[in-house]
Amino acid sequence: MKSVIWIVLVITNFISQPSINEQQVLDLQTNTTKQSAYLVLHTKCNFCHSVKKNRTIFSLQNMDGLAKAIEYQVFIKKKMPKGRKNNLSSLEEKKLLKWISSLDKT
Repeated sequence: MKSVIWIVLVITNFISQPSINEQQVLDLQTNTTKQSAYLVLHTKCNFCHSVKKNRTIFSLQNMDGLAKAIEYQVFIKKKMPKGRKNNLSSLEEKKLLKWISSLDKT
């Protein structure tokens, strides 16, 4: 009988707590605007920034603080991202602009 109770407690404890991956997914879903923008930065910017010296690599932790610089380089000066094959699609531009505008309101 004790072993059955122990098994039930172990299973209940295991099921009731999300795994690290599930928790990470839940955290990311709470801010889909930021996550969508990060995916653009990660796919269109980080691969180049990671190989250049003294370049900032964008992360979920630092991107809000870099929003004004990103807006300036991407939308005002139109210098980034570099390369003809690396242009932003209109959807990717909208994702970045939506994220930047969400920061202005907070």
